[in-house]
Amino acid sequence: MGKQFHKSFPKKSTSRASQLLQEIHVDICGPIKLYSFSKNLYFLFVIDDYSRYFLKERSSVFNCFKNFKALIEKESSYFIKIKSLMIDWERG
Repeated sequence: MGKQFHKSFPKKSTSRASQLLQEIHVDICGPIKLYSFSKNLYFLFVIDDYSRYFLKERSSVFNCFKNFKALIEKESSYFIKIKSLMIDWERG
């Protein structure tokens, strides 16, 4: 069993969405060790296959967020209403 053969993962995806919200990926994570401020132990990732962002460096988080914000506000006609953006920069 330990030496079973399997094909390697492809370098590029063979299929990808051609428009927003055509395909989404959802993953639930938890339970986490510490409660959130609202006493929750789980969180949910929702990723749009068309507009997904992968980051090569942690320093690109803010620019990625700005691009996401502009895209989602343009497409939905709603605006993100925040007074500040909090990002956990600690390595974990």
